[in-house]
Amino acid sequence: MQAMILAAGYGKRLRPLTDTLPKPLVDMGGRPLLDHTLLALAALGIGQVVINVHHLAEQIVAHVGDGHAFGLTVRWSHETVLLETGGGVCQALGLLGTEPFLVINGDVAWDMDLHPMLAAFDPERMDGLLGLVPVADSGCGDFVVDPVTSRLQRACGSAPGWIYSGLQLLHPAALRDYPVEPFSLNRFYDDAIQRGRLCGVVMRGFWADIGTPERLSEARLAWKNRFAIGAGLAYKDQG
Repeated sequence: MQAMILAAGYGKRLRPLTDTLPKPLVDMGGRPLLDHTLLALAALGIGQVVINVHHLAEQIVAHVGDGHAFGLTVRWSHETVLLETGGGVCQALGLLGTEPFLVINGDVAWDMDLHPMLAAFDPERMDGLLGLVPVADSGCGDFVVDPVTSRLQRACGSAPGWIYSGLQLLHPAALRDYPVEPFSLNRFYDDAIQRGRLCGVVMRGFWADIGTPERLSEARLAWKNRFAIGAGLAYKDQG
């Protein structure tokens, strides 16, 4: 299996920090956040990783290089214009082969066992499998999960639901007809929901949003304490 890390976004909510530092390179526990994802993928046995870049791309490329320092082979998908999550994945499909692949947002702080997600993916009935974490007590989730089939529906404010974690498995065949242009993977999710082929799996472990300066500070403290705070912080889509 291959993996893709989404690292092209501007991280606008973290400005002014991200005016000069790409969001995946912010410090988490004494080293760049992206390092933790790369090392986790290597530990999982995934040897080939594609990373898309746009904002301050040269910093990320210089830091990661060919991936050898992380025990990986890293290839790059450079975006001349920001393609968002959907367009970014579609541009990289030629590098990712024909088998289902893992996609991880490069701005997620996480430490979770991905084996249950990998084991749960069934290409016969799934185009995508989203990793989900609990919603904060005061918030509303992104999706609700059918307890029997694991199929997803949009929460639409009607139920507590679950938050999309920024970790997912996708089948490339389901994406081949989408354009290489700026669009959110939410478009793909809605189409897959209509086909009954978008499913979810609940993830366990450490997970945190770093989308704002306040949440970044909370996540750093929680990371230091190694306290699982997935139920307390809400993740939002890359941007």
